[in-house]
Amino acid sequence: MGSQADNFFEGAGFDWESYIIHRPAPTADFYQLIYDHHRTNGGEFSLAHDIGTGPGNIAEQVGKTFKRVHASEPSAYHTSVAEHRLKAIDPQKFTTQQCRGEDISAAGHKSGSVDLITVAQCLPLMNVDQAISGFAKLLKPDGTLAIWFYGRPAFADPDQHHSQLIINRILSKAWDRVRPMKGTGFEPAKIMLCAFLDNVPFPSEDWEQVRRLKWNDDKPMMFLDNDDVDFEIKWDSAVREGESEEKFIDRDFWVVDADVGWMRGFVDYALPWENKDEEKAQFDGLFKELERSMGGKEKKHKVTWPVVLLLATKR
Repeated sequence: MGSQADNFFEGAGFDWESYIIHRPAPTADFYQLIYDHHRTNGGEFSLAHDIGTGPGNIAEQVGKTFKRVHASEPSAYHTSVAEHRLKAIDPQKFTTQQCRGEDISAAGHKSGSVDLITVAQCLPLMNVDQAISGFAKLLKPDGTLAIWFYGRPAFADPDQHHSQLIINRILSKAWDRVRPMKGTGFEPAKIMLCAFLDNVPFPSEDWEQVRRLKWNDDKPMMFLDNDDVDFEIKWDSAVREGESEEKFIDRDFWVVDADVGWMRGFVDYALPWENKDEEKAQFDGLFKELERSMGGKEKKHKVTWPVVLLLATKR
């Protein structure tokens, strides 16, 4: 991962519990879809590995179904947070390790030892070819790789079109802090999001039963509009013949009943750069505009998400 992304959530002052609260949460049905794929293709439920675990919230959920869960994370600080949270739940079930996702197969793990690998909200910031190859080495035959990502929040109610335009402006302004992006790790990451991960390859010598599932792909996956970046957006599709592509429009998918306070928390914890006084005043004004558009401080509206899930079975 690039250093810009690595430093997003560093520091003892970062509130991880608020971070979790202000993110959309995969539903039980979403996890069950992964487990059904895993079971149907002969997978076992002994050991799962959560890559890029952050505070361990995905590992925690996977631990409800798997006997043991190993959680890895490139940041030393994130790893310590995950270890603290997960050991408090079950010190026998969970283990943690500081390691980049790309390097995990060379980090002391036995090849062909893992039943399920989960990769949530982090693959676009990795060296994808290296990561996918490493995951293949780590998984048992018939093991499952599950990769997912959600995109820009989308107001589900048509009458909130103006609110959508305002949150789009807020997110664009938040990204001003790391411009220019051309030539940085954010360029390939954002191209991958625009592609809904269709440029992620699953070589046939390692993978079978590949499924590419997309919810609400009529909404942008990238937090920015295409004309709001300083590089050309183009990609080569890696979708092979025989892979399954499944699309769903579902405005209740991972839905959040959000007021303006939740929307501000989402932005603050998704892109937690420190604001200068002038920037803070500008954000305050934009969120006040959003509050009026949403109908007041306590008024809630349905917010949904574009989501992509990639499932692949190890040969």
